[in-house]
This record gives sequence, C-alpha cells and structure tokens, in this order.
Amino acid sequence: MKYYVKYILQKLIALCLLPFRLLPIRQNRILFLSLEGGSAWEYSCNPRAFCEYLLAEAPDEYEIVWLFREPEKYAFLHKKGIRTARHFTLQGIAYALTSRIVVTNGGYLTWFPFRRGQLCINTWHGGGAYKRLENDMAGANRATRKRMEYSARHTTAFVSTCEAFSRLVIRDGFLYKGEILPIGMPRNDIFFSPACEERSRSVREELGLPASCRLALYAPTFRPAGTRKEALPAEALLDYLMKQTSEDWRLLYRAHIQAEDAADPAGRDSRILDVTSYPETQSLLCAADLLITDYSSILWDYTLTDRPVLLFTPDLEDYTAKRGFYYDIRDWGFPLCQNSSELLTALEETLTGAHRDASAHHRALLGSYETGHACEELLRYLRQASSSSIRS
Repeated sequence: MKYYVKYILQKLIALCLLPFRLLPIRQNRILFLSLEGGSAWEYSCNPRAFCEYLLAEAPDEYEIVWLFREPEKYAFLHKKGIRTARHFTLQGIAYALTSRIVVTNGGYLTWFPFRRGQLCINTWHGGGAYKRLENDMAGANRATRKRMEYSARHTTAFVSTCEAFSRLVIRDGFLYKGEILPIGMPRNDIFFSPACEERSRSVREELGLPASCRLALYAPTFRPAGTRKEALPAEALLDYLMKQTSEDWRLLYRAHIQAEDAADPAGRDSRILDVTSYPETQSLLCAADLLITDYSSILWDYTLTDRPVLLFTPDLEDYTAKRGFYYDIRDWGFPLCQNSSELLTALEETLTGAHRDASAHHRALLGSYETGHACEELLRYLRQASSSSIRS
C-alpha cells in the first residue's frame, strides 16, 4: 500500500510545482543531491567527489548549489563559493527546477518533476552487481515499477561501474533505456591517486590512532529490524590478528546509512571504534588494511585497493530467500563465512596470501569500467551535452 501512496503523492507534487516551471533555467547552474538518512553526511558520495573535482579543475565554470536536510551543518561550503538550501523549501524547489545540470546518486529522480532542458545525471551510490534492487525482487508491485519508469524518463545519463551493473542493474532493475556512461564512479578515482595514502594518514590522525596501527573495517549492509542472527566476534578477531601479525590492530565499525537493525560488533573493547558518523566512506577505505562486509556494494569500491576482503554472512539463507542476488555470492571469489569459526579460519588463510588475487578476479568477473578518470570523463560529457539540445 505504501508504494501506491508514494505514487499518488508524486502526481500531487508535480501538480503543485507547476508555477515553478515558469522560472527560467540557469544554463551555468549545477545542482548536487546526495541521499539523506539517519545521521549520515549528505555532502558525500559521488556528488561530493565530482563537486570537489569541479572546484579544483573548473572553478569558474558553474554556479554550484547543494540541497541538504540541515544546510546549516554545511555552512563551511559557502567559503568555497557553494550555495546551499534546505530540501522541500521554496528556495530548494526553485533551485531544483532552474538548474541546467542535476547530479544525484539517486535522490529525487523517482518522484521530482524535472523539466525538459535539464540534464539529470544519476551516479547512483553503489557499484558492482550484488543484492537485487526492489524492482527485481520477487513480489515487486506495479507501483514500484512505475516509480522506476518515472526515474528512467527523467534521467539523461546513468554512470556505471562495470558491465554487470549496466546490464543487470541499470537496464533490468531501473528499466533505463537511455545513455550509460561506462566511466566508473567519481568517488572511486581516489583509489588511483597518491592522495589515497594521504587520506589513510588523515583518518588515523583524526581518530587519534597511532600511525603504525593496522585497521580492519566492518561495514555490513542494510537490514530490517529484528533480522540479525550473529554479531561479528570483534574481540576474538582482533586478538587473532594481533597474535598472528605481532602488530597493533583496531576495528572500525560503520553501520549502513539506513540501518534499522544495529550490527554492533560483539564486545566493547577500546580497540573497537564506531565510525558510522565519519563524513566520507572512501577515506575509511583508503585507510583500511582489511574489509569485512556481507552483501554491501562497499565491496566493489574496496576491490580497487586489492586488499583482503572477508564476507561475514550468518543470515545468508534468509537473505537469499528474501532479497536474492544478481550473481551467486559463491561466485564473487571472496571467503564466505557463515559463523564466527569460519570467519577466523578464513582470516588465517587470508593472512597467508591464499586469496591474493581475489579482487582482480572479481573485477574481471563483473567487467570493471574503473580507471580513475570518472570525474574527468563526466565533466567532458557535461560540456558536450550542455552545448547541444539533448532534451529538445
């Protein structure tokens, strides 16, 4: 029922916003939107990465605007010449309907009545092809499909990370038939840059950690409340890492932006740090020496570091039945651990280099497009598109 209510609201919103469509579109205005939720930073993800590239490489080319839930939290952007406004205010709506270019990682596209003459770029907020999208799940209803069709009609171009994402997610899941940009995600350019090492040092400094300490990052995906089966054995994992490597280890825990069911690691050891509110995930990935996740697309980003990955999936059977995957998780190429014992065994194998080439094989399986030039390619596309009438 909630999906049909959303569909009806979408139509009502479009009707109410008709007067704003009389405002002229500003040809040099670019609007950035990032998914909101929980206490997460909205100045983040692919929109942030591309915005910062523009500030560095084309500082006078665009009037840059960001919409936020709490714009006062991002007042520091004003010093960079960026305008900010609040979601769903008259000012925010006016910006949304008068920007020639809209760069989003998914927000607004399923309901907002963007205009002909606007270039709407969907960078999405995840790479690879892992858990199925809502429209691809068993029992997806007509209203869900309608929202995907609406989003597809209002998208000018869709950024893709790999061949599997283009084919299975963009074409099938989003029902999108328009232009795909096979350039990788802007936020992943960092992994091809010397700046990644600097980010790694900065994370340790900001968290008050020794420069020499090693970091394991635990970043599980979203789960509905009451569905978690087993907590990560954090203390045992850290003890094992320290014993086997004779090095100082910490565990960073980052919950999903919309998590309803806390995945807190077992134990309250001082070596366990909650970094859920840390502003930018990519910096944490630059700093991490090991990633432990499950079905999260954070996996895709981290494969670009070629560092070890473990999949901790105690609820695999239930998750497969209720959500499902585009590729069998056993084909992803990473150690699959369904309980604590299997996790420690896989950790031992990983430390001996048993899965050294897993990330490279995984990228080949999905047909990676990542080269470290996504921002450059996206700017080139926008310059060409802005000089033509794509939406005539």
